[in-house]
Amino acid sequence: MLFWSEIKHSILLITILAVITLLAFTLEGSEINDITRIQILGNKYLSVDQYLNYSQLESLDQKTDLSIALIRDRIEKHPYIKNIDVLILERGITQIKIYEKKMDAVLLSNSKQFMITNNSEIIPLIPSTRNIDLPVIVNNSSKENFQLFGNACNDDKIFCALKIISTAELYDKILYENISEISFNNGDNILLNLSNYSSPIYFGEGNEIEKTVYLSKIFKHMRGNSLTNYLNYVDLRYNNLVYLGFDEQVTTEKESI
Repeated sequence: MLFWSEIKHSILLITILAVITLLAFTLEGSEINDITRIQILGNKYLSVDQYLNYSQLESLDQKTDLSIALIRDRIEKHPYIKNIDVLILERGITQIKIYEKKMDAVLLSNSKQFMITNNSEIIPLIPSTRNIDLPVIVNNSSKENFQLFGNACNDDKIFCALKIISTAELYDKILYENISEISFNNGDNILLNLSNYSSPIYFGEGNEIEKTVYLSKIFKHMRGNSLTNYLNYVDLRYNNLVYLGFDEQVTTEKESI
């Protein structure tokens, strides 16, 4: 009896698997699974239409061979996309949750525009990109020591600029949010400009992390102090020394740092 019971059980399992397989193939080829609409969530830098146009998914009624795998492959190839989640909501509707790469900076080099991700990847800056509020790194040198989709840290100057940005982001959010531009002063020393101060900041080369911490402490101490109105420059080019250049009018100012 036990032998026949095992046989019946095996036959039942085989029958169930056969039915499931048949239904899977039948539904795959039916109109139930035809994708007629794609919803995109989580987009920040580009509109839904721009992502669909880039992925050639804007006219679904003209695509008879569209599949979830094809949609995933096309959207994940976009340079702004880190990964995506795909969900089938109902008949014909596919929802895509996209996760964009975290951007650390905009890079301007020889009239070309790029963005640098938090993994130091250099990607193209698409002209229609929106919601960009990032520090700008300006490469004034005619020589480019980096490649598109390459690692920005392979360029020594860009690597120094990224260290300043990363340190400020971790150590002093206010300083980080006010970094407007980091340039290489025509290939020489690093020059930093802040949006809330008109005075240039000469960084020099080397010890970017320590110098960023020094700069943070200086401006924390000077916030709300009217001496900043007379500040002409901050010079951090010399190790363990900080020079502040003031306008001559500072001699009549009674407040002290």
